[in-house]
Amino acid sequence: MRRLVAGVVLAIAATAIAVPASAHEERGCSSDYSRGDRSVEVFCDSRRPREYRAVAHCETTLSSWYSYGNYVWTDQRNGSRADCYSVLGPVWVRDYHVDWRR
Repeated sequence: MRRLVAGVVLAIAATAIAVPASAHEERGCSSDYSRGDRSVEVFCDSRRPREYRAVAHCETTLSSWYSYGNYVWTDQRNGSRADCYSVLGPVWVRDYHVDWRR
């Protein structure tokens, strides 16, 4: 029984220590992870003006969800930022994708 409990505790701890952010890059976009890998800001450049927003793939040791940033234009200097929040413990951005408005 003690081995089982120790194994479960070790598995949860290993998941919590896992590398938070991936090296994923959208085509024509660059990203900046900040706030201890709890948010991602995405800057996209396009040949024609288009609106886009960052969508963060947020995770804790027990769950995962999407967090949506605001829509911004490609010709603006500011990027779209998506933040991850949780009251259940440590949270991080596992990955992101860009949502283009048509």
